[in-house]
Amino acid sequence: MLPNFIGIGAPKAGTTWLFLCLNEHPQIFVAERKETNFFDYQTIEGRISEYAEQFAGGPGASAVGEISTRYLTSIRAPERIRSVIPNVRLFVSLRNPIDQVYSHYWHLLRQNFHEWGSVKQDISFEEALEKYEDKVMGSAYYYKHLQRWLQVFDRSQLHIILYDDIRTAPEEVLKSLFDFLDVDTAFVPPSINQTGQAARRGTSPRGPLCGRIHSYLYDKLNRRVYYPLKKAAGLRTAEKIKNTLRVRETMERVFHREGYPPMKAPTRVAMRQRFDEEIRGVEELTGRSLNNWK
Repeated sequence: MLPNFIGIGAPKAGTTWLFLCLNEHPQIFVAERKETNFFDYQTIEGRISEYAEQFAGGPGASAVGEISTRYLTSIRAPERIRSVIPNVRLFVSLRNPIDQVYSHYWHLLRQNFHEWGSVKQDISFEEALEKYEDKVMGSAYYYKHLQRWLQVFDRSQLHIILYDDIRTAPEEVLKSLFDFLDVDTAFVPPSINQTGQAARRGTSPRGPLCGRIHSYLYDKLNRRVYYPLKKAAGLRTAEKIKNTLRVRETMERVFHREGYPPMKAPTRVAMRQRFDEEIRGVEELTGRSLNNWK
């Protein structure tokens, strides 16, 4: 079967918490793998059955879906999703773009920027903005990306969540989302209090050496263990084993500390100016004042 809802992003904006809470609702089935990224693949022709396997346990659930934060920025995903699931319900979670970019940078650094080729492991935030502007900042241009989605889908099919509300009013956020998905709004997920960073805490290396060791081990585990396991046992089995062993979480406890160093003041000012028009666009879409983002 195919999903009837999809979370499209944004990265580092509470989607892990949303994934946990949705997965705990008895009327909702969520693909076991967060970030299937299927509709952003180079080609999906003849592969819909492969995607449908992600939802093999879905029959009987009122709402069936997935969350892939890459979809927000994807050029391919909107049209593809409409062609396959035209009546799908979409939701997106948006965070102060300055904070989102900074958190995303540290996330990429933890992964050694492994998707980008050769990048020095201790690249600073300012260097990353200069050399990899689109990769680091691209997902935070929310209004531009949502305009592209709204050229394909009706506004009524898109539910917008603000990360600030996840932190301050998680009950209301979930009730509104459950109502949008047409499931029981009275259900309270066990993970409701693991809001925001508590569900997936932001971390940074304890020091340059710890950062280099973590990056080296992360790359080796992916290349020599996870990818061969996925090829041999299949995606679902590989994900189950990885989640059960909690290797990522263990590595972060050893090599990282909670939180990030403060962003340089001039950098924050420059980014605030960069995102000014984008923030106004989101205010227009949501009917909400976002002065705390400015």
